[in-house]
Amino acid sequence: MIDGILLINKQANITSYDVVRRLKKVLPHGQKIGHGGTLDPFATGLLIILLGKYTKKMVEILEMEKEYIVKAQFGYATDTQDVTGKKVGEISNLKAVKHAEIEKLIKENFVGEISQVPPQFSARKIEGKKAYEFARKGEQVELQSKVVTIKNFEITNYDWPFVTFNIICSSGTYVRTLINDLGQLLRTFATAVELKRTRIGEYTLENAIKSEEISKELDINLRLIK
Repeated sequence: MIDGILLINKQANITSYDVVRRLKKVLPHGQKIGHGGTLDPFATGLLIILLGKYTKKMVEILEMEKEYIVKAQFGYATDTQDVTGKKVGEISNLKAVKHAEIEKLIKENFVGEISQVPPQFSARKIEGKKAYEFARKGEQVELQSKVVTIKNFEITNYDWPFVTFNIICSSGTYVRTLINDLGQLLRTFATAVELKRTRIGEYTLENAIKSEEISKELDINLRLIK
């Protein structure tokens, strides 16, 4: 059996479990495997895979600070709060909001400890089921707000109606909800159209294996962190 940590750069349009499934095909039979926090299918970036005795680190890694790059499009909202969802609000005559105005609103409302209500399309448990199971049936459920910490939320590129942000946040933060809530406050609507996780604690994307490169030819042992 193999013990260690693998850093994977997940491609878009696959689930985190799809990555685990691919790895199971190239790992020894019966290999113990887990991951340190999922990524939405549309999202890309760092996925930490835990092998063997390192699966005991799962809770520790889940609680680590995360860093993301998210590209938002202003002017519409979706039921999933990302580009994969169905439009639930749209502004036909969208006027540009200035860079400085967005920054001001972020500093006043989205930095430090904030209260966040998880999206309906999330894995948050309600009555033993995941919230998205209700949402897919068109059923609304009441989700409790949670206090999360936003260490950094800054604009890295402004190209209205597209704005890209760097976000550093505590575990359990829904980045697409931050974008949705920002759009609500600006009265413009906003949707996450691209999302990349670049860091989990001390682990970064730099040396990660691309998920599409997982194959029997890949020497897992050479890429392990211990």
